[in-house]
Amino acid sequence: MAFFRRKNESSVPEEPEQVTVESLSGARKKGTATPTRKQAEAARRERLTKPVDKKDVARQQRSERQKAMAARDNTPEKALARDYVDSRRNMGEFLLPGMIIILAATLGYSIAPAISMFATIFMYVFIAAMIVSSYLLWRGFKKLLAERLPRSSTRGLMMYVINRSIQFRRFRMPAPRIKRGEPF
Repeated sequence: MAFFRRKNESSVPEEPEQVTVESLSGARKKGTATPTRKQAEAARRERLTKPVDKKDVARQQRSERQKAMAARDNTPEKALARDYVDSRRNMGEFLLPGMIIILAATLGYSIAPAISMFATIFMYVFIAAMIVSSYLLWRGFKKLLAERLPRSSTRGLMMYVINRSIQFRRFRMPAPRIKRGEPF
C-alpha cells in the first residue's frame, strides 16, 4: 500500500525549489550586495548598544522624536493649524485645571452636598462650553484653510486642532512658533 508515498517515482522533482527569505527590514534594492553575517551582526550590535550617559539617551530620544514628528507634522495644513491655535487663547487650555478643581469640589460631597451639586452642574456647563468652543475653533480654521490653501484636504485636521487647543501651551509639540495675538 502506498499511503504516504507517491504513486510513481518519476514525478518527484529532481531539484528542490529555492525559497527566498526577505529580511525583517524589508526587501533590498537590486544591485546592492547582501551584507555578510559579520556586517549584519555588527549593524545589529550597533543598534542595540545604548549610550550610558542619561543626557545622551535624552538627546538621542529627542532627535528620534523630532524625526518622527517632522515626517508626520511637516505639511502646510498642519503648520497653519498650529499657528491658528497658538495665536489665540482657547477654552481648552483651561479644561484640565478646571476639571481638577471640579473633581476636588465633588469629593467634598459629605462635607457640603450643595457645593458638590453646583460643581457637577458647573462641570456639565464647562463641557458644553468646551464643545461649543471647539466647534467655533474648527469652523474658523476651516474658513482660514479655504482662503490660504484652497485645494488642501481637511482629513485628520479637526482632532489635530482640538487636541492642540486642549494642551497646555508649554507642552505643545512641536513648540509654538508664534506668540498669542501675533498675526501669522
